[in-house]
Order: sequence, then structure tokens, then C-alpha cells
Amino acid sequence: MPRFDDIDLKRECPMDKVRTTVRKIALGATSLLLVNWVAGVLPAQIGKSYLPGESVDPETFFLDAGQNRVKLLEAIDPGTKVAALVIFGGAYLSTTDKHGGIWCEDSLDEFANLKAASNSSKEKGVQFIAVACPPVYSDKYGFERNVFLDQPDDSPRYRQAVRTFIEKTEALRKDRTIPFAVVYYDPRFRLLWNPAEHSGKEGYGTVYPWQGNFKWHKDDQRYGTPCVWFLDPKGKVLREPLYGNNYSAVPPRILYTYWELQSGIADLLARQ
Repeated sequence: MPRFDDIDLKRECPMDKVRTTVRKIALGATSLLLVNWVAGVLPAQIGKSYLPGESVDPETFFLDAGQNRVKLLEAIDPGTKVAALVIFGGAYLSTTDKHGGIWCEDSLDEFANLKAASNSSKEKGVQFIAVACPPVYSDKYGFERNVFLDQPDDSPRYRQAVRTFIEKTEALRKDRTIPFAVVYYDPRFRLLWNPAEHSGKEGYGTVYPWQGNFKWHKDDQRYGTPCVWFLDPKGKVLREPLYGNNYSAVPPRILYTYWELQSGIADLLARQ
């Protein structure tokens, strides 16, 4: 039998290794929560999206063309049976690529389907609510990088960028490139907010609890435009959204077509 002084007291026993591993995991989790807390991101906001049966936060808002706040539920017209919330990429400032004025090529490609579905269902109590988003993460389309995210509301650079984005998008609406009579705006990218891309710095302003809840949890795209959510007049989510079409991928990734859009609306109306 070895003497007591022959035993290596620095050697960890199996339980010591377990305790050490647990401490490392706990410290790592705590660090992650602290980083997100400092950035203004609550745990519930990370990777969360609305699910069918849930109700959207009644404080959810976007802007009209005059930059006035409009709550989502207030945008739903009386008598509406199904509200189809369409979130898409709006106008670019300038680009070397040609996308018909729209920075999100997939949004442009989706307009024909959205127009056909809207026209065929507008007399049936279906309202399409269109919200345009700028290219907040990139300067590829002429806007200063992060000008929509890092500049405060009273910044001349931010105000000019928002004004220009709305003016150019409204021009595309008026010439019917964008097939909606009314377009709302989300210059801070709150609806599809992706904390993995931007943590919400001081200049960004308030990060609301509902931000990012329209970014479907299965959508691995950076922006997530375009997507279509289906709500009842009180803001209840009626089904999973339509999302993820990427027409420019090789090969194209098409997760839904006009027929899925139209049949989905017909199914929701049949439940009324």
C-alpha cells in the first residue's frame, strides 16, 4: 500500500473533473447571458418567433409613409377575416446589380404571386398588409452601412436615409412595381430583427420585447425577406408563415408557390 505522502494530491478525482466541467458550462452560460443583457437582448428574445395560436404583441408597430407610428392591429381594417402580413425588401439607393429598384431580389420575384393572391381574395375579407424594410446590414445598395441601426432617431444621417428609402419605395409603389395600395415601413428592422447580426447599440434606441418575433425560427436567412404571416383581426397567428424562397440560389430554393399561398388563404377562410 502506498504511503500517504506518495499520493499525488494534485491529481483530480473523477468527481473533481465533473465539478470542473459543470463550473465551466455554468460560467459560459452566465457569460452569454451577460453579453446579451449588456447588448439589450433578453433571453426570451434570442431565437424566438411567434407560433400558431399565439397573439402578437399589441404594441407592435411600424411607420406609415409620413413616418408616423402605426400599430399593427390598428392597420387591420374593420371586417377583415384574415390579415396577411407581408414583410419584404424595399427600394435600394444605388447598386451595380439590377433588381427593378428593389434591393431584395426575392421580394421582387415574389410580387407577382402576392399580387395574384391579393386580387383573388380581397373581396373575401382578406387584407394584405405590406411592410418594406431597408437593407440594414449592408452598404451594397447605396445606403451607409448600419445607418439604419447605429444612428439615433435625431441623427441627420439616419433621417435622410429613412426619408430617401421611403421616397424611393413609394415611387415603386406608385408605378406599380410594388403591388400594394399602401406600404408601411420598418426602418429599424424591428419585425425581423436578428440579434445575431446586430445587438442593438446605444444609437439604435429601445429594443422592444416583440422585436424579431416575426423572424420564423426555422428561417436561417440573414434578413428573412420576403415572408407572409397570417393573422386574425385580433392578432392571433393562424398558421406557420410562408418564408424562405430564394430564387437566385443555385438551384433555386422554393419552399412555397402561388398555390400554397392561395390554398393557405382558402383554408383559413374555410375555418371562419
